[in-house]
Amino acid sequence: MKREFLKNLGLTDEQVNQIMTENGNDIEKYRKEVESKTKELETLNTKYESAQNSLNDANKQIKSYKDMDIEGIKNSAAEWEKKYKNETAELNNKLTQQERDFATNSYFAGMNFTSESAKRGIISQFKEQNFELKDGKFIGADEYIKGLKESDAGAFVVEKPKDEPSLPTFTKGTASKGAPGGENNANAFGFHFAGVRAMPKE
Repeated sequence: MKREFLKNLGLTDEQVNQIMTENGNDIEKYRKEVESKTKELETLNTKYESAQNSLNDANKQIKSYKDMDIEGIKNSAAEWEKKYKNETAELNNKLTQQERDFATNSYFAGMNFTSESAKRGIISQFKEQNFELKDGKFIGADEYIKGLKESDAGAFVVEKPKDEPSLPTFTKGTASKGAPGGENNANAFGFHFAGVRAMPKE
Protein backbone atom coordinates (compact mmCIF):
# COMPACT_ATOMS: atom_id res chain seq x y z
CA MET A 1 0.00 0.00 0.00
CA LYS A 2 1.32 3.41 -1.01
CA ARG A 3 0.88 6.80 0.66
CA GLU A 4 -0.27 8.50 -2.56
CA PHE A 5 -3.12 6.05 -2.84
CA LEU A 6 -4.29 6.90 0.67
CA LYS A 7 -3.95 10.66 0.14
CA ASN A 8 -6.01 10.43 -3.03
CA LEU A 9 -8.73 8.97 -0.87
CA GLY A 10 -8.87 12.29 1.00
CA LEU A 11 -7.13 11.06 4.15
CA THR A 12 -5.01 13.35 6.25
CA ASP A 13 -1.29 12.78 6.75
CA GLU A 14 -1.89 11.59 10.30
CA GLN A 15 -4.41 9.04 9.12
CA VAL A 16 -2.08 7.92 6.36
CA ASN A 17 0.77 7.46 8.88
CA GLN A 18 -1.43 5.42 11.18
CA ILE A 19 -2.56 3.17 8.35
CA MET A 20 0.98 2.76 7.06
CA THR A 21 2.27 1.87 10.56
CA GLU A 22 -0.47 -0.68 11.12
CA ASN A 23 0.09 -2.12 7.72
CA GLY A 24 3.81 -2.40 8.43
CA ASN A 25 3.14 -4.21 11.69
CA ASP A 26 0.89 -6.69 9.93
CA ILE A 27 3.46 -7.26 7.23
CA GLU A 28 6.20 -7.87 9.86
CA LYS A 29 3.92 -10.27 11.72
CA TYR A 30 3.18 -12.24 8.59
CA ARG A 31 6.85 -12.21 7.62
CA LYS A 32 7.83 -13.76 10.96
CA GLU A 33 5.11 -16.35 10.63
CA VAL A 34 6.35 -17.24 7.16
CA GLU A 35 9.93 -17.55 8.44
CA SER A 36 8.75 -19.79 11.29
CA LYS A 37 6.74 -21.99 8.93
CA THR A 38 9.68 -22.11 6.54
CA LYS A 39 11.99 -23.32 9.31
CA GLU A 40 9.46 -25.94 10.37
CA LEU A 41 9.21 -27.12 6.80
CA GLU A 42 12.99 -27.32 6.51
CA THR A 43 13.10 -29.33 9.74
CA LEU A 44 10.40 -31.68 8.47
CA ASN A 45 12.27 -32.09 5.19
CA THR A 46 15.47 -32.93 7.08
CA LYS A 47 13.64 -35.47 9.22
CA TYR A 48 12.00 -36.91 6.13
CA GLU A 49 15.33 -37.27 4.35
CA SER A 50 16.86 -38.89 7.44
CA ALA A 51 13.94 -41.28 7.75
CA GLN A 52 14.13 -42.06 4.07
CA ASN A 53 17.85 -42.82 4.33
CA SER A 54 17.23 -45.05 7.35
CA LEU A 55 14.48 -46.81 5.45
CA ASN A 56 16.76 -47.34 2.46
CA ASP A 57 19.48 -48.74 4.73
CA ALA A 58 16.97 -51.02 6.41
CA ASN A 59 15.75 -52.27 3.04
CA LYS A 60 19.31 -52.98 1.96
CA GLN A 61 20.00 -54.84 5.22
CA ILE A 62 16.80 -56.85 4.86
CA LYS A 63 17.71 -57.74 1.31
CA SER A 64 21.17 -58.85 2.43
CA TYR A 65 19.56 -61.08 5.07
CA LYS A 66 17.30 -62.56 2.42
CA ASP A 67 20.33 -63.29 0.27
CA MET A 68 22.14 -64.99 3.17
CA ASP A 69 22.23 -68.73 3.71
CA ILE A 70 20.99 -68.67 7.29
CA GLU A 71 21.21 -72.44 7.70
CA GLY A 72 24.71 -72.41 6.30
CA ILE A 73 25.74 -69.70 8.77
CA LYS A 74 24.22 -71.67 11.65
CA ASN A 75 26.04 -74.84 10.59
CA SER A 76 29.32 -72.97 10.21
CA ALA A 77 28.93 -71.42 13.67
CA ALA A 78 28.18 -74.85 15.15
CA GLU A 79 31.27 -76.35 13.47
CA TRP A 80 33.52 -73.58 14.79
CA GLU A 81 32.08 -73.99 18.29
CA LYS A 82 32.70 -77.75 18.15
CA LYS A 83 36.22 -77.22 16.85
CA TYR A 84 36.96 -74.74 19.65
CA LYS A 85 35.67 -77.11 22.32
CA ASN A 86 37.66 -80.05 20.91
CA GLU A 87 40.90 -78.06 20.65
CA THR A 88 40.42 -76.67 24.16
CA ALA A 89 39.80 -80.14 25.57
CA GLU A 90 42.83 -81.52 23.69
CA LEU A 91 45.05 -78.74 25.05
CA ASN A 92 43.82 -79.31 28.60
CA ASN A 93 44.48 -83.05 28.25
CA LYS A 94 48.02 -82.38 27.03
CA LEU A 95 48.72 -80.03 29.91
CA THR A 96 47.31 -82.54 32.39
CA GLN A 97 49.38 -85.35 30.89
CA GLN A 98 52.55 -83.24 30.98
CA GLU A 99 51.90 -82.45 34.63
CA ARG A 100 51.39 -86.15 35.44
CA ASP A 101 54.52 -87.17 33.48
CA PHE A 102 56.62 -84.60 35.31
CA ALA A 103 55.24 -85.71 38.68
CA THR A 104 55.88 -89.38 37.78
CA ASN A 105 59.50 -88.73 36.77
CA SER A 106 60.05 -86.80 39.98
CA TYR A 107 58.49 -89.57 42.06
CA PHE A 108 60.73 -92.31 40.63
CA ALA A 109 63.88 -90.16 40.45
CA GLY A 110 65.27 -91.50 43.76
CA MET A 111 64.48 -95.20 43.17
CA ASN A 112 67.02 -97.75 41.94
CA PHE A 113 65.98 -100.66 39.78
CA THR A 114 67.80 -103.84 38.84
CA SER A 115 67.45 -103.05 35.12
CA GLU A 116 65.97 -100.56 32.71
CA SER A 117 63.30 -103.03 31.65
CA ALA A 118 62.29 -103.50 35.28
CA LYS A 119 62.09 -99.73 35.67
CA ARG A 120 59.91 -99.33 32.57
CA GLY A 121 57.64 -102.14 33.72
CA ILE A 122 57.14 -100.72 37.20
CA ILE A 123 56.47 -97.21 35.87
CA SER A 124 54.02 -98.60 33.30
CA GLN A 125 52.11 -100.45 36.04
CA PHE A 126 52.18 -97.30 38.14
CA LYS A 127 50.64 -95.19 35.36
CA GLU A 128 47.86 -97.74 34.85
CA GLN A 129 46.69 -97.09 38.42
CA ASN A 130 45.84 -93.49 37.44
CA PHE A 131 46.41 -92.16 40.94
CA GLU A 132 44.87 -88.83 41.82
CA LEU A 133 47.43 -86.03 41.54
CA LYS A 134 46.99 -83.38 44.20
CA ASP A 135 49.45 -80.57 44.91
CA GLY A 136 52.08 -82.38 42.83
CA LYS A 137 51.77 -85.67 44.79
CA PHE A 138 50.06 -88.94 43.90
CA ILE A 139 47.51 -90.03 46.48
CA GLY A 140 48.14 -93.66 47.53
CA ALA A 141 51.35 -94.03 45.53
CA ASP A 142 53.62 -94.83 48.48
CA GLU A 143 51.42 -97.71 49.64
CA TYR A 144 51.28 -99.09 46.11
CA ILE A 145 55.07 -99.02 45.66
CA LYS A 146 55.55 -100.60 49.07
CA GLY A 147 53.35 -103.48 47.96
CA LEU A 148 55.29 -103.85 44.70
CA LYS A 149 58.57 -104.02 46.58
CA GLU A 150 57.16 -107.00 48.44
CA SER A 151 55.48 -108.76 45.51
CA ASP A 152 58.10 -107.94 42.86
CA ALA A 153 61.23 -107.48 44.94
CA GLY A 154 63.50 -108.58 42.08
CA ALA A 155 62.78 -105.35 40.22
CA PHE A 156 64.18 -103.11 42.96
CA VAL A 157 67.74 -102.68 44.17
CA VAL A 158 67.86 -103.40 47.90
CA GLU A 159 70.12 -100.88 49.60
CA LYS A 160 71.99 -102.13 52.67
CA PRO A 161 72.05 -99.95 55.76
CA LYS A 162 75.32 -98.06 56.14
CA ASP A 163 75.99 -99.44 59.66
CA GLU A 164 75.62 -103.12 58.60
CA PRO A 165 79.03 -104.91 59.10
CA SER A 166 80.66 -106.51 56.08
CA LEU A 167 81.15 -110.28 56.05
CA PRO A 168 84.79 -111.56 56.11
CA THR A 169 86.29 -112.33 52.73
CA PHE A 170 88.54 -115.22 51.84
CA THR A 171 91.79 -114.71 49.95
CA LYS A 172 94.11 -117.29 48.51
CA GLY A 173 97.40 -117.64 50.40
CA THR A 174 100.55 -119.84 50.45
CA ALA A 175 101.41 -122.15 53.34
CA SER A 176 104.78 -121.46 54.88
CA LYS A 177 106.93 -124.60 54.83
CA GLY A 178 108.88 -123.42 57.82
CA ALA A 179 105.82 -122.89 59.90
CA PRO A 180 104.96 -125.34 62.62
CA GLY A 181 102.90 -128.16 61.27
CA GLY A 182 104.27 -127.72 57.78
CA GLU A 183 101.83 -128.78 55.16
CA ASN A 184 99.49 -130.09 57.89
CA ASN A 185 99.03 -126.49 59.03
CA ALA A 186 95.56 -125.01 58.51
CA ASN A 187 96.99 -122.66 55.92
CA ALA A 188 97.97 -125.67 53.85
CA PHE A 189 94.48 -125.42 52.28
CA GLY A 190 95.74 -122.26 50.63
CA PHE A 191 93.24 -119.86 52.31
CA HIS A 192 93.32 -117.58 55.29
CA PHE A 193 90.97 -114.99 56.68
CA ALA A 194 91.66 -111.48 55.58
CA GLY A 195 90.73 -108.61 57.73
CA VAL A 196 89.91 -110.83 60.74
CA ARG A 197 92.30 -110.04 63.56
CA ALA A 198 92.65 -112.25 66.63
CA MET A 199 91.90 -110.53 69.83
CA PRO A 200 94.95 -110.44 72.15
CA LYS A 201 94.67 -112.53 75.25
CA GLU A 202 94.54 -110.67 78.51
